[in-house]
Amino acid sequence: MGTDRLSAALANLRERVVATCFPLDLPGAGHARLARRELIDQLGDYVLPRLAVPRAPLLAVVGGSTGAGRSTLVNALVGREVTAAGVLRPTTRVPVLVCRSGDRHWFADEADIELCLDERVPPGIALLDVPDIDSVSVENRRVAVRLLGAGDLWIFVTTASRYADAAPWHLLRLARDRDTRIAIVLDRVPPEALDLVRPDFVRLLRRAGLGDVPLYPIPETAPGAALPERNVVPIRTWLAERGADPDARDAVVRRTLGGLLHSLDQRVPPLAQAVSRQYDAAGRARECVDRAYAWTSRWALTALDDGSLLRGAAATRWRDGDVPGAADAVRASLAALAADAFARGAERSAGCLARGGVRRVVPDTAGWAAGVEDLALIAAVGGTGMGPGVGREAAGRLGTRIGSDAAARRILDAHRELGHAVAGALDDERGRRLAAVRTPDSAAECGLIAALDAVRRSA
Repeated sequence: MGTDRLSAALANLRERVVATCFPLDLPGAGHARLARRELIDQLGDYVLPRLAVPRAPLLAVVGGSTGAGRSTLVNALVGREVTAAGVLRPTTRVPVLVCRSGDRHWFADEADIELCLDERVPPGIALLDVPDIDSVSVENRRVAVRLLGAGDLWIFVTTASRYADAAPWHLLRLARDRDTRIAIVLDRVPPEALDLVRPDFVRLLRRAGLGDVPLYPIPETAPGAALPERNVVPIRTWLAERGADPDARDAVVRRTLGGLLHSLDQRVPPLAQAVSRQYDAAGRARECVDRAYAWTSRWALTALDDGSLLRGAAATRWRDGDVPGAADAVRASLAALAADAFARGAERSAGCLARGGVRRVVPDTAGWAAGVEDLALIAAVGGTGMGPGVGREAAGRLGTRIGSDAAARRILDAHRELGHAVAGALDDERGRRLAAVRTPDSAAECGLIAALDAVRRSA
C-alpha cells in the first residue's frame, strides 16, 4: 500500500480536488466546499505523509469538546504538565505534540505546533493535544478538525454532561466511516451517576455503529486535581499496546490508511457531481445573461431608431430655433437612454447570478456623439423612415447646406456610430456580468473520477 505508484495517484487526486471550485451558492455547495477542504487536508496532512514514512510513531490525537479535560488527560498520560489545563476557554490555543526525544526528528518540521519531549510517552506513540472541536474560535475549530484528520488514533474526550452534544457525534461518525482506531474517555463522571451515564452513552455508541469502541470513564475530581492513576493506566496501556510493537503499529496504520482510502469511494463522486452541477448552473446563468442583454440591446436600438430622443426638450428647442440647444438635449436623452438600458439589463440579469450580484455602473456617453455636427446628430435620431418632424427638418436643412448625398452619408454614418456605441457599451456590460459567473473547469468532473480510478488500481 505504501508504493510510489499509490502515492503518485493520491497526489494527483489531491491536485484534482484542489483545482475544483464551487463558486455558485447552489443547494449543497456549502457541504461540497467543506468536504473539499477536509479531503485536501487529510490527503496532504495524513495520507501522503504516512505513506512516505510508514515507520513514524503513531500520532494519537487527543480531541474533544470545550472543557472536557483533554489537556489534563495528556498531562496524566505523560506524568507531568506538558500542556496548559485550566478554566480559561479555550485553554489549548496552540496544538501541543508530546513525543520521545528519539522520535523528535519525525516532527521537527511541523509548523504551528508546540513540540514537547518526554521519555514517559509510550514507545512508538506521539500525543497531540488539539483545540476544542466546538470552540468559540472558528480558527480553533478548523485546526482541531484538521488535526484529528491527521491522526492515526483518536482519543476522544467528552464529559458526563456533554456526551450527547451534536458536535462530537458528527466527528465520531466520521471516524466510524473512515475506520479510524478510536478510544473514548468519558470524563468528569459523578460517582453516583456512573451507573446511569455509562449505559446511556454505550447505547448511543451502539446506535451510531460504535459499540466496539473502548470507553474509559473517569470520575469527577476537584478543580486542578490530577486524574486518578488507576483510571489513567488503562488508557496508557491501550496506547502502549498499539505503539510498542512494530507489527501492532503497522496494523493501526494499515487500518487507518485503508479506511481513508476506502472512504474515497464515498467522498470523491459527490464532489464530482457537485462540480457538474456548478458547471451546468454556470452555463445556464451565462445563457440567461446573454438573453437578458440581447433583449436589452434590441430595446435600446429600437429606442434609438424610433425618434423618441427628439421629444421633450430637444423638440422645444428646435422649434425655438436653438439648433445647438436641441443637439445638447439629444445628447442628454442619449445618456438617459443608455442609463435606462443599463438598468434594464441589470434588472433582467439579476436573477441569472446565483451568488451575490454585480455593482451597477453608469455608462459613459461623453464620446458617443463627439465630432458629429448638430444637424447630423438630430437627423440621425429622427426616427426610422425620417417621417415628418424635427429629424426630417434637420436632414433637409443639412442637405441644403452641403448637398443631399453628402448629408445622407453623414447622417447614416452618425446613426451607425451611435448604434455601435450603444450596442458595444451593452456588450461590455454583458461581459462584466458574465465575468461574475465563475465557471468550473468542464473537465474537472471527469478528472476527479479518473484520478479516483487510478487510486483504486494502485491500492
